[in-house]
Amino acid sequence: MSAVHDPQPDLARGQLRGLQGVNLASSLDRSTIAPMLLVIAADLRVSVAEVTVVASVYYLTYGLMQPVWGIVSARVGTVRTLRLTLAGAGIVGLVSALAPDVVTLTVLRSIAGGLFAAAIPSTLTYVGATVPVERRQQPLADLMAGVAVGMAAATLAAGWAAELISWRWAFAGTAAAGVVLALLLRTLPELPRVPGAAHPVRALLSAVREPWTALVLVLGFVEGAALTGVLTFIAPGVEESIAGGAGLAGTVVAAYGLSVLLFTRVVRLLSRRLTTPTLLVIGGVAGAAGFGVLVLQRGLVGGVAACFLLGAAWAFMHSTLQTWATSVAPAARAQVVSLFAACLFLGGATGAALSAGPAEDGRYALLFGTTAFVFVPLTLVAALARRRYLRTRPGR
Repeated sequence: MSAVHDPQPDLARGQLRGLQGVNLASSLDRSTIAPMLLVIAADLRVSVAEVTVVASVYYLTYGLMQPVWGIVSARVGTVRTLRLTLAGAGIVGLVSALAPDVVTLTVLRSIAGGLFAAAIPSTLTYVGATVPVERRQQPLADLMAGVAVGMAAATLAAGWAAELISWRWAFAGTAAAGVVLALLLRTLPELPRVPGAAHPVRALLSAVREPWTALVLVLGFVEGAALTGVLTFIAPGVEESIAGGAGLAGTVVAAYGLSVLLFTRVVRLLSRRLTTPTLLVIGGVAGAAGFGVLVLQRGLVGGVAACFLLGAAWAFMHSTLQTWATSVAPAARAQVVSLFAACLFLGGATGAALSAGPAEDGRYALLFGTTAFVFVPLTLVAALARRRYLRTRPGR
């Protein structure tokens, strides 16, 4: 691969806020279904497992389309691809809010997920192309703040909207946000072409043959399975434990989004002082502890405490892994970042699918205990590998 030097900082505050808005909308759309699983199942007169398929298929298409949009954006432009997919996701999302049955809902939500798939990797690529690697984790943490607000708002608003009005309004709201953002981003400058843009598939294949790139992708998949996939079942687990409604359970899980928002601020400060292997360890310990709490207690206090710890896990571990993904193969940055996001959400789809059975049977202690155990090898491998990587590459 040709050497590509990281650029000098050239990202205005207003541009960063626009990219945060994209992450917020994408996060809203992805997070709305978790607190509404039981309500949608009752309204459409199907089982929770059938509605879980809607979430799983959404995560699947969201993951599968990531590398596709990475290749497309390398050819036609990151901003152009982002605007077109946001507009498309908005239109399909509005139609999905009218779905009369679970099959139609599954199909339409899968299409919306495939289109929203371009959102987060495009924003990461944009930051990676405009901010040098030694300063990159700070604006990436800011992007995660947009994700955090989306998670918090989705779990809080979707749960209460489903219980008091209709679950359909939650999908309609995120769809409208996608259309508005597609219009607002028309002033965002397009990124310059990079070496390999004319042959994006060839550049991607060359990148993934590198051992370090392959390892980062595997870590993203495992993190997705252990965190984003199983996270879907925290709201139902809390709802069953407290015998409350979707609104109250969603409010509990909203602590996760608020925690991410808080700890992204902490990561911004600590990233200047701590090495990235240390940040990975902090995140991994928080993840294991969070799911460990859910093994013992899934009431209001336990649910909030667990979500708080899992928010810290996401802020510390994921921000570090995604920063690694933006720098491990700069000559194919758009493609590798998109593939990393694909691995994350394919892992999430896998985790959700594997968790559906235990959740349906009410075996939440087994589900959360297994997930806590997975965090141990994930943390050790990630931290030790990052330490070794830094011996030969610049960065922290």
